[in-house]
Amino acid sequence: MKKILVVDDSVTMRQLMKMVLMKHLPCQITEAQDGLDALAKLKDGAFDLVVTDVNMPRMDGLGLVRSAREVLKSTVPIIIVTTKGGEADRDMGLKLGANAYLTKPINGIAVIKTVNELLG
Repeated sequence: MKKILVVDDSVTMRQLMKMVLMKHLPCQITEAQDGLDALAKLKDGAFDLVVTDVNMPRMDGLGLVRSAREVLKSTVPIIIVTTKGGEADRDMGLKLGANAYLTKPINGIAVIKTVNELLG
């Protein structure tokens, strides 16, 4: 069973992502409300995948990606799911170490396809 960390400051978005993932994959979901919360959970546990928003208080998703890669030296696949759909935003997320960049509103099929590609 895959362990997935879902990071978003919106409870509604976390629940929606959780429903999409659990409907299509045998997985255990852990939720985090922002980048700092997620970073603490990444330090404490092994995850197979992280799905994160960008716009969050305390630490945004880009800060999370940067810290996961540079501080924790984590190689866990990270998918950014955000409203920021610009090419520069996408390029920055991928440059910092995200493996995929999807824009909201989320498309369940695209999310599952990306997750399956990253998890093999």
